[in-house]
Amino acid sequence: MTSEKKDGDVVLSSLEETSGLFRMSVQNQFDTRNIVLTEKGMLDQQISLSKARRTELSFARSSYDDVCAFFQEASKDYDSDLVNPYWAFTHEILKFILMKFITEHFHDARTIRMFDAGAGTGNWSRFVLNLGIGMRGIMFDMNANMLKIAKPKLAQVDNSVYIIEGNLEIPSDFPHQRSNLMLCMHNVIGLARNTEVVLRNLCDYLEDDGLAFIMAMNKYHAFNFIRQFRDEAEILRVVQDETVKFKNDMPEMFCYTPEKLERILLGAGFNEVTVLGFPVTVYPSMQDTKLLRKDASIFQLKNPKARSELLALEKRLCLYPELAYRGGSSLIAVCKKNVTVLD
Repeated sequence: MTSEKKDGDVVLSSLEETSGLFRMSVQNQFDTRNIVLTEKGMLDQQISLSKARRTELSFARSSYDDVCAFFQEASKDYDSDLVNPYWAFTHEILKFILMKFITEHFHDARTIRMFDAGAGTGNWSRFVLNLGIGMRGIMFDMNANMLKIAKPKLAQVDNSVYIIEGNLEIPSDFPHQRSNLMLCMHNVIGLARNTEVVLRNLCDYLEDDGLAFIMAMNKYHAFNFIRQFRDEAEILRVVQDETVKFKNDMPEMFCYTPEKLERILLGAGFNEVTVLGFPVTVYPSMQDTKLLRKDASIFQLKNPKARSELLALEKRLCLYPELAYRGGSSLIAVCKKNVTVLD
């Protein structure tokens, strides 16, 4: 399929085999309506058809012990994704999104008190705390081994940072002083066993006029990827149970459409929620998702000039909420908590 080309439009061509998404080219300004109407409608229909199948399966839930055991093993090479061309590209996009909204929200130069919920090995704490001087940071995670790996990284940060081991479901584990900037990155929400409890706790802990970044697995990505590389039972897991396992030895993760993620965040108490997807211009194959892979199957990521141009395009398109469903990695919700007005 090739859409009608007009100056300034995003142009669709060549259905991608791995994703069911179209390749995009663009000139100057962006008109995304043809993408959303053609592509998202098609995906919604395919998910509905899969969900309507009469096969009823029961899907067991992993425990927190299972989650901790998985990351105990994963921590051995957890940071190896930084050498993978696809994941390195997604990290650059994510850094751009964080910088843009943090800079805009804290334009008044007030002190930033960051809380990294599920901080893992500390890469995002380190990135944010290196954005400026005078910040304060707290790294919070239930996995002691991850925090152990993070500790030497934070020694390189000039701003003050504290490490706390705790469970996001237990309010008494949180520090006493609330934060005005919150990170909850990658699959923390998806791996929480009581997601809505965690989100309410995070919202309560965030100060009024605070800013939060909360990431979650994109259900459209989970559906696209699983139907290419896994079996029928795993497709049904995504569409019926709204969880995903990309491989058998990992705990299941909850996955969300952009619309559902926005609803549950508003329900948890956040006042303003903008859900974005990334990357929206390229989609990974199974090869691209292998952590230690140093080559890429995506042409634009192999050529430095093409990669630079693609990154510039991505930095424009990833800010379009209507394209969030195309996120080939995750969704990120930019949430604000407005000042409470007392009667």
